[in-house]
Amino acid sequence: MRKNRTISKLLKLKDNRKKEIEIEVKKAADRVDDEKSRLNSLEKDFTDTMECFNEKSFEGAMDVNNINSYYDFFSRINGKISEQKKIHDHHNNELKSLRNNLVEAHKDKKVFEILNEKAIRKDIKERQSSEQKEADFYAISRRLK
Repeated sequence: MRKNRTISKLLKLKDNRKKEIEIEVKKAADRVDDEKSRLNSLEKDFTDTMECFNEKSFEGAMDVNNINSYYDFFSRINGKISEQKKIHDHHNNELKSLRNNLVEAHKDKKVFEILNEKAIRKDIKERQSSEQKEADFYAISRRLK
C-alpha cells in the first residue's frame, strides 16, 4: 500500500512535469510562428520592392540616385532577412528540442502509470488471496467442530 502511494505521488509529479513541458512547447511554437511571419513579411517587402524596381528599370525612368537607394534598400533587407532566418532557425531548433523533451516526459509518465497499475493489481491479488485464506480457514475450522 505504501508503495502505491509513492508511485502515485511520482506519477502526479511526472504528469505535472509533462504539463509544464506542453506549455513550453506551445509557447515555443508561438515564437516560431511569430518569427516565421516576420520572415515572410521581410521577404514580401523584398519581392514587392524588387518588382517595383524591375518595372521602373524596364521603363528606363530611374536615375542614379534612385538606383543607389534601391540597392541600399536591397542590401539592408537582405541582411535583415538572413538575420531573421537565423533567429527563426534558432527558435525552430528550440521547439524540436522541447518536443523531444515532451516525448521523454510522456514516456516517463507512461512508465509510472504501468508501475502504478501493476502495484494496484498486486495489492488486489494479495487482498483476494488473504480473503480466500481467511475464508478457507473459517470453513476448515467449522468442519472440525
